[in-house]
Amino acid sequence: MRKVAQKNMLWLKKELPVLEAEGLLTPASRHDIERYYAEKTESGLHWAIVVFAVFGSLLIGSGIILLFAHNWDELTRPTRAVLSFLPVIIGAILSILALVKNGGTALRESAGIFHSLAVGGSIALIGQTYHLPSNAPGFMLSWALLILPLQFLLSSTGAFLIYLALICGWSGAAQYEYAQAAGFWLLLLPALGKLWAMLKIKRNAPDTLVSFFGIMLTLLISTGIVFERTVPGLWIVAYSALLSCTALLGLRLYGDREGWSNPPKLVGLIGIGVLAYLFTWSDMWRDIGWHNVRNGWQYKPWGSSFDIAITLLFIGGWLTAAVKAFRRDSSETITLAAFPIIGIICFFTGALGGNETNTLTALFFNVFMFFYGIMYIVIGCRNTKLRQLNGGMAVLAVLLVTRFFDQDFGFLARGSVFILLGACFLIVNLITARRKKNMEDAS
Repeated sequence: MRKVAQKNMLWLKKELPVLEAEGLLTPASRHDIERYYAEKTESGLHWAIVVFAVFGSLLIGSGIILLFAHNWDELTRPTRAVLSFLPVIIGAILSILALVKNGGTALRESAGIFHSLAVGGSIALIGQTYHLPSNAPGFMLSWALLILPLQFLLSSTGAFLIYLALICGWSGAAQYEYAQAAGFWLLLLPALGKLWAMLKIKRNAPDTLVSFFGIMLTLLISTGIVFERTVPGLWIVAYSALLSCTALLGLRLYGDREGWSNPPKLVGLIGIGVLAYLFTWSDMWRDIGWHNVRNGWQYKPWGSSFDIAITLLFIGGWLTAAVKAFRRDSSETITLAAFPIIGIICFFTGALGGNETNTLTALFFNVFMFFYGIMYIVIGCRNTKLRQLNGGMAVLAVLLVTRFFDQDFGFLARGSVFILLGACFLIVNLITARRKKNMEDAS
């Protein structure tokens, strides 16, 4: 993929509307040019510059806080109040400078991160100075709402990730403090809108990929926190649909790209593997369904309706992604799309059939996980991709080793199986690596 400097991309975005207005470009050709540079190029900025700029802003902020802390007890209350706002003022100046000068990635990220952290520090200092009553959810919510505009004004990935970390932390603190955190979904909407805008403009840019990872991890963590869990086991359906939708979205947006260059597919594949492995244990299927609805002061009366609504939302996203991804017509697409179907069937089987079906359901997922590993071994060998090959073998190794330890086998048998699995890993990798090298030499 070609590398184009950020300043050149900004210049091009300014020039294209002018050329279209002068009649030198048609709207269609302008769209084609924008799409080409969004999908076929990436930023030429070395990420070491950004890392050191961010690290520098963190050191400056920490130094300012330490200087304050050294003489804090000796200062008067008005002086403390003025100094408490000083980091925010400095952050605002940096942000304005980044906007006015249309600064590059290093300046925008430094300003965004410093400004975001300064807001949190100022809130804490003002609260400590005037002994304001507060709690962890209120602190994190205020901090998140105050830095929300930064991710849009500065296009700062650092500020975006800090916002995601805050709303994720708020969901956990609010669930603990208030026994419900349904407001998380409202707080997530601006972040989803920002990610959608980034995907339309610069889908393959590094900051878009990092933001995608942040969104997915926040969603996976907070979904488990926010769920009221009034209906035991409903999370099985919700997570199955969410992870399948994520993996299929990766196939839709990034095609056959693998690893870190395809965040939704990577998160979806790992999540499906982990979830399928958990489902291979029969204990996961005990006491689930509407016959075991939980009651008590800690469970809200509207909890079951809320959880069902979120689950249906995930199922709707999965169905949409599955319909669009089925155009690929591959075994990988069919397997990823079928995972929620299996989860839904097994959930209803466990809910209606009782505990006697637990062993059969767990066995079914053992078969699925075995097929999951074999499929990626075959795909990796066919496409000469070591990442897929090793992923498939890792799935099989985890399944076979844990099932092997679950039985009463001696040390000799276990040692022999470990040696056999290790030899298979090495031999298959060597053959695939040599085949890949020969293909590269031939081309």
